[in-house]
Amino acid sequence: MQPIGPESPSVYWVRRAALLVIVILLVVGLIWVIRAITGSPSTQAPVVEPAVVVSESVDPQAVLTPVTTDPVNCLDSAILVEATTDSSTYKVGKKPVLTVTIENTGSVACLRDVGPKANELEVKSGGYRAWSSDDCSPSKKTKVVVLEPGGIVASTIEWNGQLSEPGCPEIDEAAKVGRYEVIGRNLDVFSDATPFAVTKKN
Repeated sequence: MQPIGPESPSVYWVRRAALLVIVILLVVGLIWVIRAITGSPSTQAPVVEPAVVVSESVDPQAVLTPVTTDPVNCLDSAILVEATTDSSTYKVGKKPVLTVTIENTGSVACLRDVGPKANELEVKSGGYRAWSSDDCSPSKKTKVVVLEPGGIVASTIEWNGQLSEPGCPEIDEAAKVGRYEVIGRNLDVFSDATPFAVTKKN
């Protein structure tokens, strides 16, 4: 333990003391670094983030406006009426079967009277009235239905081939050979004329 060398013993003791201090500082520094890495308890106050409040705006107009799905009356512009026959020619004495169809060509469902009171089938010849479904058997019966878009209602009647007039006066005369046309009506909407012919029996 006694210093040996050309210097005085005090010099060697000072050197040893300095070396010891350096070693102690290194050890203390190493311990501090280890604690920092392993995460020693922190005294710093936790950071509290403010709460985010989301507000939703309400359109008062949307709340006050009532919503209804009840159908309304069909516009005439949305109604298509067609008149058809079960044949293009009939021999004298045969009874043509006439049909009127009512179609909703609109984009929404609507109410329409498709009963006998609202419908009519009329037969003409050369521009003159020959017969009408309302002449001798007028009906007061109504039938209001909901017509969906594209919905069709059809009504068929058999014409006995006899001529008629409004009020149904007694006319004992059958339709003669010739060209005829049938026109259908639903309320104030009329169909295009559909032609047919009455021919001789032989």
